[in-house]
Amino acid sequence: MKKAATLALLLGAPLAAQTFEVGLFIGQQQYPSPHMDVAPGTTLRLEADNKTVVGARFGYSVVDFGPALLQLTAGYQPESKSTLKGSLGGAPLGEGELKQSHWSAGAMFNFKALIAVGAGLEFRSESLKETGGDSTTYNRVWARVNAGYAFPTPVVKPFIGIEAAFPLSSKSNDFASTADLLKSLAPKSQIGIYAGIRF
Repeated sequence: MKKAATLALLLGAPLAAQTFEVGLFIGQQQYPSPHMDVAPGTTLRLEADNKTVVGARFGYSVVDFGPALLQLTAGYQPESKSTLKGSLGGAPLGEGELKQSHWSAGAMFNFKALIAVGAGLEFRSESLKETGGDSTTYNRVWARVNAGYAFPTPVVKPFIGIEAAFPLSSKSNDFASTADLLKSLAPKSQIGIYAGIRF
């Protein structure tokens, strides 16, 4: 009987922790600067301007026990446009446009305290497009870390904090194809404010 009760408690814990989160990220997205030597002393360089981006995220707590909170997350960042500049041997080549968006799915572990901290991984499917219409999809894993404060209100709990995210893989200086080049231009980090509500 005791074993059955323990099993029911373990199986029921995820359902009992029905805590939802809806949040919004606003921050700077940074890009790498791929380059290639086309001749001795002559380098072809591409650079996309850093861009302020906005993304939405939904979270569902599967474990909420004491100070520990484990969430499953899903997110979406709509298309942002960044000015793309090129130079050859230091001489400007003109400007284009890099368009980027993504959807994501992942998991986040949060330690609840006066200043809550969290860390997690998410899979992002990134859509990359350039001025000429060429595009590609870049699938990779990102790490996220954050620190913030949740207001102790009775039902709906607003929160605000800072968040940083970095990809665990990247493609550098690959001009072999347009798809590889676009992946070389894919974002290298995001840092900003994450805020929302838990209920």
